[in-house]
Amino acid sequence: MKKIDIKMSDISILVSAMLWGTVGIFSRKLFSLGFSTTQTVAVRAFFTVLVMLIYILITDAKAIKIKLRDVWMFIGTGICSFMFFNVCYMNSIAENSLSVACILMYTSPFWVCLLSFFFFKDKITVFGFLSLCVCFAGCVMVCGSSSIHITKMGLIYGILSGFGYALYSIFGKVASKCYPSKTVIFYTFLFALIGILPFCRAPELVTLLRDGEGMLYSFGMALVNTILPYILYTYGLSKTSAGKASVISIIEPVAASLVGLIAFKEKIGLIGICGMALVVIGLAFYEKSGKKKLTDRQL
Repeated sequence: MKKIDIKMSDISILVSAMLWGTVGIFSRKLFSLGFSTTQTVAVRAFFTVLVMLIYILITDAKAIKIKLRDVWMFIGTGICSFMFFNVCYMNSIAENSLSVACILMYTSPFWVCLLSFFFFKDKITVFGFLSLCVCFAGCVMVCGSSSIHITKMGLIYGILSGFGYALYSIFGKVASKCYPSKTVIFYTFLFALIGILPFCRAPELVTLLRDGEGMLYSFGMALVNTILPYILYTYGLSKTSAGKASVISIIEPVAASLVGLIAFKEKIGLIGICGMALVVIGLAFYEKSGKKKLTDRQL
């Protein structure tokens, strides 16, 4: 049974990353309708909270209860991770080229492995670290085919976005041991919504949502890019290490590139295709490294 659980956790994390990779379909449409970046984050959080609240009340009302002493976990996943990451990432995009912003964001697996080593005592083998480097190199190739532009502040924002992205794996790992994934998702986005509301120009946002198309795409983003992937990822975190989950999720830019190719006719090129292959190879080697004996040399 243990082998089946681990395999299913890997699949759930992989699927969650692929769903996150489709966010461009919804976000680009919302931007075209006049939504700002903070407003897009706000509606994503709002509809996630609304849907999860209804779902919890119908299926298991007791899941809405949490202990007051555990609130810090959800401040961590909601404000310190989701809100902080999104703000830094949007600023990174504004300062840098999109490819650079994406590359800097995917320093997150390195942060997760480092934080997991100190907080969860997760072991890092040399083989596993090299596999992670192969994944990151593939990510650079996938994202870096366009012209490179980077500023000093853009570099800072980009690195912080990777750190914020990594924090969900750390706080989420702790929360998933105490609460079911639906509870973790609900409170994560409730705190994210509370944190982002003062910055999203609420009256203007209400006007934008009166348009049926804006409402539809906002709900779609909440369901496809938030609720489903976060439930799957949180489930995966409860069954495997935070470091491994973060490395598997590096498949996201590959999924995003494929969405760009299919939905927006964006070119990938030979370098991008080779980068995708490297990411897949790196993930395969990392999976193999996780099965090696604990007597392997550690970093």
